[in-house]
Amino acid sequence: MKVASPIRVVLVDDSSDLRLLVRLALEREADFTIVAEAADGDAGVAAVAAHKPHLVLLDIAMPVMDGLQALTLIREESPGSIVVMLSAFTGSSGAIERAMALGAHGYIEKGGVETMIAELRGVLAREFGVPGRSNGGYREPCADA
Repeated sequence: MKVASPIRVVLVDDSSDLRLLVRLALEREADFTIVAEAADGDAGVAAVAAHKPHLVLLDIAMPVMDGLQALTLIREESPGSIVVMLSAFTGSSGAIERAMALGAHGYIEKGGVETMIAELRGVLAREFGVPGRSNGGYREPCADA
């Protein structure tokens, strides 16, 4: 698939193995590019502030600053970014509801990478109301917000 400009992604997860797997999987997709990675919420907020990505993949349980704390700051730093939470927590933990209440656009349970990408595409399609790209397909982050 040829795209005019790929979706810029910041990946925030304390597991270097998971970051590697997700990065490799997304790099196989023509419409995604990883612009930054971070291993904790504090570094994730800084990466989002620096790159103003289209998409942030944000783990919930991390050292220094967890994903729920980082989510609020990320939404302030880059309100145009789509934030999708990644977690091994199940729905019974209440994390999904807290993340959505704090402004997350979606929640994907960690698992097989192909399943995660399919679910990610579902969140993006729902967020924009169309499965494909129109006018770039994904909202441009606000540079001065």
